[in-house]
Amino acid sequence: MEPGQAYSESALRLTLVGDGFIPASTLNPGSGSRVAVTDGFHARMGRDTTWVELSNLIWRSTDQIEATLPKETAAGLPSGYLNVEVVDPRGQRATLARAFNELGPDAVAPIVTFASPAADTPVGPGTILRGRFHASDGPLGALAELSWTYSDSGVPRPMPSCPAVAGAAEADCDFLVKVSPTLRGGETIQIVAVALDDSAARNRGEASLSFTVRAKPTVESISPSSGGTAGGTDVVITGSGFLPGSQAILEGVPLFPDGGIVIDENTLSGHVPAHKEGSAAITVHTPIGDAMGALVFTYLPPPLVETIAPTTGATAGRTAVTLTGQNFSASTQIYFGATLDSAVPLTQLSRPNDNTIIGRTPSGSGPTTVWAFDQALGFTRLVNGFTWRNP
Repeated sequence: MEPGQAYSESALRLTLVGDGFIPASTLNPGSGSRVAVTDGFHARMGRDTTWVELSNLIWRSTDQIEATLPKETAAGLPSGYLNVEVVDPRGQRATLARAFNELGPDAVAPIVTFASPAADTPVGPGTILRGRFHASDGPLGALAELSWTYSDSGVPRPMPSCPAVAGAAEADCDFLVKVSPTLRGGETIQIVAVALDDSAARNRGEASLSFTVRAKPTVESISPSSGGTAGGTDVVITGSGFLPGSQAILEGVPLFPDGGIVIDENTLSGHVPAHKEGSAAITVHTPIGDAMGALVFTYLPPPLVETIAPTTGATAGRTAVTLTGQNFSASTQIYFGATLDSAVPLTQLSRPNDNTIIGRTPSGSGPTTVWAFDQALGFTRLVNGFTWRNP
């Protein structure tokens, strides 16, 4: 018997496989030939005292007959294994014991599982959640409908239904939802996926995902808050909600490396990129949204030497010189030499104001470059700004 089992909720077309299914024949008086007659077969199914007739028998061959088990007839059969009996046109009978397993009404619900998002996905106000769930019914069942709902603040919100899946044993449903931006940290959201099968009972399977909403991320401080226009200043940004994958951006350019290193949920560090003089707004992108807060990093120009007097001095050094320029500070150093790496510092250095530095030259010979250097802000140079001469 094929198939060998089924639920009793719909008409079932069966194939009886055997041997010796010989039809009757009649004599054609006109031609004297015999003609096969295939409508003399009967078949029934049941056990003990409960049997039902199969209908719409079609003889296919001497080893195959098709028949229908009507839905109404199947409902009257007992559950479990049943026997099948075939009677040929000559009244000969053949019985196959335990030929068919009558399963009765379909009471098995579909199985629903979430493929994504992961249960530990961080969720914040305004987060967009993309996901997929999978539904499957038993080998003998079929799906009829997939749907899902989104709930926040305890209020379920029906969402667009998934594409039709009628008749399929398995199906997937993709979904997308934006978490309400008005939710606060600690509130919960829930996504419920539902699958209905095509049984008379419309068996229901479901799965749910719940997430606790995290508070909106914030930025609170950056230290140091200023550095040179050449970039490279090592900074530490503090705030909240700096989850793995967070990146600090200064006016479109990420902190180095890769937007910064997340130390913990409250700390992110890295090196600032180069930028023109002035303030640069800082935004921290996190998996649950952009950190809130007005935070800027101030780019300061490097110290600049404009003049040096006198411009010449003895090769033995110790010439008293006065340098004028801009952006001099307590961190500004003055060096003499062809390269900054090999340059020698001005000695007995003093800073009367932000535009003046006084000191004594090191020893040397010939023309040399004068460097103004700040560890945090960078450097400038006055090429051939000073010349050592023999007396």
